[in-house]
Amino acid sequence: MYDQSVLPVPLQERFLQHEDWRWSYFTNADGKRLRTGWADPRPRSRVRATAITLPGFSGFAEQWFELFTDLLDRGIAIRHLDWNGQGGSDRYLDNSHKMHSWGYGRDVRDLHAFIDQFIEVNHDRPVFLLAHSMGAHIAMRYLSERPDAVAGAFLTAPMLAVHTEKAPPVVVSHVARLMTALGFGERYILGHEDWWFREHYAVEDSRLSQDPVRYRVAQLYFRLEPSLRIGGGTWRWLHETFRSIRKLQRPRVLRDIRTPIHIASAGQDVIVDSDAHARAAHHLPDCTITHYDDAKHDIWMESDAIRDPLLATLDRFLAEKVGVR
Repeated sequence: MYDQSVLPVPLQERFLQHEDWRWSYFTNADGKRLRTGWADPRPRSRVRATAITLPGFSGFAEQWFELFTDLLDRGIAIRHLDWNGQGGSDRYLDNSHKMHSWGYGRDVRDLHAFIDQFIEVNHDRPVFLLAHSMGAHIAMRYLSERPDAVAGAFLTAPMLAVHTEKAPPVVVSHVARLMTALGFGERYILGHEDWWFREHYAVEDSRLSQDPVRYRVAQLYFRLEPSLRIGGGTWRWLHETFRSIRKLQRPRVLRDIRTPIHIASAGQDVIVDSDAHARAAHHLPDCTITHYDDAKHDIWMESDAIRDPLLATLDRFLAEKVGVR
């Protein structure tokens, strides 16, 4: 599928597309074409549940091919959505490297349309959300409006608050709002730029993973397929992110999420604020939380010492809360 000769090190077999993987697309209410992907365990009679997989900022299906194999081996069917503006889906702006937003409410609407069109209702095979970071944020927004839509949600490093490097979050939020109001919303956030391939990018440079192989999978796919590339966010994206975070932090919004939820929180996270996970869990009616003290933000791409217990936690959650038999 991809010409790996352009890579300094080829992708291992576990990170490549599963033989049963299929692609599809749908058009959202804004006329944007969104990419989806799916696969079922063999034989279909083995299907125990369906996972709706939702990536984080700049994420895409290919990055999770290893995880998808883990799920298929467990008898879990996969239905994946690449968000508008990233992955294999249409972009908001002419510069496809820019992560932009017209408001997270549109992503919630897209998720509803995706579930409505692509998820089969089968009461013997429960459906759950498996979402990461920004995708977990959107999942929680969705569940606050439709708490009975799925049987559960397994969320890794959900974006309930963000770390900011140059100034406190409240200051950065005001700056993002001002830059957007002044007509600079489509410009990159200060310090962000188009993606470029760093050939000597070492695991020590990664803010996402400490695994010596997995830390670079997304970057290698960016190298292989230009259409997947994201360089950074715009001021409008940042403004909409803070707006949506403020909405989701409201206790009454969290209390509306009656869906069973598990939060996997990374102790070494410098992307999202892990302290916000415990604060949110206090208001969520049915929430459990585990802390992975040594994990960086992208927990599914972490080392086996972190990832194996994470998979075991997922198994327990599905058995105890989702009703997977």
